[in-house]
Amino acid sequence: MIFEWFSASFFSLFGALILDRLIGEPKSWHPLVWFGKWADSSRLQLQRSLDDRTFDQRRAGILAWCLAVLPWLLVLLVTFSLLPVALSWLLSTVVLYFCIGWQSLREHALAIELPLLKHDLDTARTAVSHIVSRDTQALTAEDVSKAGIESVLENGSDAVYAPIFWFFILGAPGVLLYRLANTLDAMWGYKTSELKYFGWFAARFDDVLNFIPARLVVYTYALCGMAWGNGSRARRCARQQSLYWKSPNAGPVMAAGAGALGVKLGGDAVYFGKKESRPILGEGRDPAVNDLTQAITLIDRGVFVWVILIYVLI
Repeated sequence: MIFEWFSASFFSLFGALILDRLIGEPKSWHPLVWFGKWADSSRLQLQRSLDDRTFDQRRAGILAWCLAVLPWLLVLLVTFSLLPVALSWLLSTVVLYFCIGWQSLREHALAIELPLLKHDLDTARTAVSHIVSRDTQALTAEDVSKAGIESVLENGSDAVYAPIFWFFILGAPGVLLYRLANTLDAMWGYKTSELKYFGWFAARFDDVLNFIPARLVVYTYALCGMAWGNGSRARRCARQQSLYWKSPNAGPVMAAGAGALGVKLGGDAVYFGKKESRPILGEGRDPAVNDLTQAITLIDRGVFVWVILIYVLI
């Protein structure tokens, strides 16, 4: 029975990856767009005044998170209970497809790289602003490349590997839970005055869900970085540099990715009008434009490694 479940999960994974590569991410009718509107409504209904106690603001954030996520999980579980096996497999494939952002990550990277190659800095700044939270109006070409690479490496974990991990641990409900929780972290997890306490649970829950996948991604980047002779460097950077990064999961992932690529990331950046001094991640030279393509290549190699390992293990 367990073998049959893993076999069906592998075929769902294979189908979802093919759909993602061929179709990409739907722009206007993606379910996450609808979920974002639902989440905004949950926040408007439950967020407390900033003058309220920290405990009350956090409790409101927990309730809003539950209101945003749990109904959709319940709908999915009920739907699975009513479907025959063949349709359950098909639904699992579709759910995983909507939760993976492999092709979308590639498209975002190219949208940054191509303008930079044409020396169109304004367009590149606009493109990178779609995938990073820092201020981008004054970024140099090197800064744009660095921001894009950081986002690709971090989102390789969040949008590709972690969904695959939770799909094989808890099936379609697991990957849906992960994707919705990760989306709420992206919406509510910032330490601004409005979200510092309200978004506390969303940020911490996402950290928990990403803890194991992020460590697996470190080894994935290190293994794939061996093609450039940087496997040991990637592991060393993740081990030594991530201790000083503000995110417990993004730090080791980006450090390992930077080490695998042989570039230096991190450093000062401006978020919401305030300059932040960030540690250096990785070793080697400053990033160049074509390192965006190299970062995507690193993600692609890792996906192939995961698919092969999953196939061997089942």
